[in-house]
Amino acid sequence: MPVDDTSENLNICMDYCGTCPSQPFPPQPFLYCARGKSDQKITKSGCKCPICGVYKKYKLDTGNPYFCETGKAP
Repeated sequence: MPVDDTSENLNICMDYCGTCPSQPFPPQPFLYCARGKSDQKITKSGCKCPICGVYKKYKLDTGNPYFCETGKAP
């Protein structure tokens, strides 16, 4: 199920992406699982997506939670 690009989901996401160790700060565009991958360099240093409420709400267990690198959730 695709993730809805809503202000509610964005607010949930910002609590996690904003402190993600793999992201340069500030991460853009946030809500990668709905909006697509980052145009910034990603250094895989851990991922907070699996503990995010959006990830849980949409059951995004894809095996590779780095949506900032791979883009929108299927």
